[in-house]
Amino acid sequence: MLKIKEMTKKQKQGMLLRVLQIVIGTIILAFGQAVFIEQCELVIGGVASIGNIFNQFYTTPYTVRVTVVVLNIACFLIGIIFLGKKFSAQTLISTIVYTIAYPIISYLMQTDLMSFLRMTDAGITTLLLAGAFGGMISGVGISFCLLGGGSTGGVDVFAILIAKVTHTKVPLWMFVIDSIVVFLGYIIVGNGNKGEDAIYYFLICVLSALLCSLTTEMILSKRNNSYVVNIVSDKWEEINAFIINDLDRGSTIIDVVGGYTMTKRRMIQAAISRNQYSLLLNKISEVDKDAFVTINSAHEINGEGFDDLPSSMKQKKGKK
Repeated sequence: MLKIKEMTKKQKQGMLLRVLQIVIGTIILAFGQAVFIEQCELVIGGVASIGNIFNQFYTTPYTVRVTVVVLNIACFLIGIIFLGKKFSAQTLISTIVYTIAYPIISYLMQTDLMSFLRMTDAGITTLLLAGAFGGMISGVGISFCLLGGGSTGGVDVFAILIAKVTHTKVPLWMFVIDSIVVFLGYIIVGNGNKGEDAIYYFLICVLSALLCSLTTEMILSKRNNSYVVNIVSDKWEEINAFIINDLDRGSTIIDVVGGYTMTKRRMIQAAISRNQYSLLLNKISEVDKDAFVTINSAHEINGEGFDDLPSSMKQKKGKK
């Protein structure tokens, strides 16, 4: 990695912008979770929701925030051990900020400083509004983290681990894990203290989780899902190694000839996901600031590492 003192002013500004995106996104996420999800004891997935479940067994003013801190740090350490430096680099900033910001916001909610955000009415309408706003605000925070090239970590580490072992997709296991957490919330929290309104509580939790996902997707779709990059550089081998080893993406090496100089060069062509966009550009600027890079938004990419081909297309391909 390029040391900070060796970076150009533009590179430092780019790095600072990405760090700020992750920090701001994490604070927004912590705010949405502490103010709406914890306060109304909603369970929509994630460490804060697990804290709400634990709070049913050990009810204290600090049970949720202690659970958040312990689980967040534990998940990060598990990620370092089993997923390596790539995972730790993507989640380090978010883990630190969330571990600090969440307990502070949660504590302030119990003081006069943020008393104006307290919800005294625990009715269905209040839960519905809290679930809607909590889900959308959390989605905004997650989006900012991803756009900065980071990751919110947390229990998602288990989804990544399972997907890695089973060679399946991470979003599938994220959905499975969140569904299990929401269902446990319905059984323990909903049936435990919501009485006849337990089913409404469950539906509100599901709606909140859905709004979180939809908000994240809506914001990230503005940057498109994937990109196809073409890179011409004298240091193509180092850049190609980064794409394969660090981004875990395939690439194609193409022999090209400059139209003006008639010089033979090598061009890398690769498809990357949206959260790898800033990481790749930063690496290219570190390795070769004179590299020629073109980036095209991809409407859809099918194949290994991306979406599978539709079954009908696979059948047609097999008949050829």
